[in-house]
Amino acid sequence: MKVTVRIRSRSFDGYTDKVIKNQELIFEDKKPYMGFYDMLKILGYNDIESNSRRYRGTDGSLWVTLPKSGTIGRKGLVSMRMDPMYYEGSKSFISLRTFNRLFNVDIRYIKARKTVIVRQPALYFITMRGDTLQSVARALNTTVSQLRLANKRYCLRNPLPANVKLRIPGAHPVRNKPTKAKAYINLTPTKANAIISLGRRFLGTPYEFGAAPYPQSGTFDCSSFQKYIFGRNGIFLPRTSSQQSRRGTAITRSQIRRGDLVFFTSPRYSDRRVGHVGLHIGSGDMINTFAPPGVNIRDWQNRAYWQNSYVKARRISG
Repeated sequence: MKVTVRIRSRSFDGYTDKVIKNQELIFEDKKPYMGFYDMLKILGYNDIESNSRRYRGTDGSLWVTLPKSGTIGRKGLVSMRMDPMYYEGSKSFISLRTFNRLFNVDIRYIKARKTVIVRQPALYFITMRGDTLQSVARALNTTVSQLRLANKRYCLRNPLPANVKLRIPGAHPVRNKPTKAKAYINLTPTKANAIISLGRRFLGTPYEFGAAPYPQSGTFDCSSFQKYIFGRNGIFLPRTSSQQSRRGTAITRSQIRRGDLVFFTSPRYSDRRVGHVGLHIGSGDMINTFAPPGVNIRDWQNRAYWQNSYVKARRISG
């Protein structure tokens, strides 16, 4: 059947609402399924890959991997149970419950209105048979104690029952623990200047959530922008902000210098992941991109929002 999708997404500049009509919804094993590619586009996963065994897509934060046949997907480095995909002709479908679990959205079908309501980010996580407190906490980047605290109305114990809507613990910034001072290999001033100079040439370039590679799309998201300007200067960075946050060497806030990458949580996620990356360019500023206005320079060290959203910093060799 054809349904209307109404999606509300939170981003750096508030909420955006979209209405997409004539989307296909089917039922398999009494569960609602939506078209896989259609919904990924709606959610902003524009960089999508496929091979004979799996699908893989990113919104710029982390890779989500789904098997074409099977019930274990991956969100970043975390394995998660999912409903099996369903195929009708050449089209693939994914259950609404799987969208909730792997893509951090609340999603429900309202039969009387033939409408699918999507809220991004999710406030709830729907359990499946086989889930444990530990596996759910790992999937939500939190702890068992925080999960229990956020869901005091339930007496949570293992194994968790299926189809329980657990409230996701609040997305508080992760505090970076100071590390012992030591010598760091870092970008030379010349290399840092070259990367920053190239980044400035793209000021105003449009932002696209989950952007495909720049030569193809003409747009960037936060991590594809850093990947591109570093890559043009001979330094490989992986695709997503989560992967980039594990490259190089960890540094504390007081050690940040020009050419270091700084990482933040994002208003789009409720599972406390790294969701945004910028390049520190000195004087408290970073060059980064989000919508609007696209590639821009922001004072992150003197603004409460960025300080409260800060997660970590990394120094890249080169």
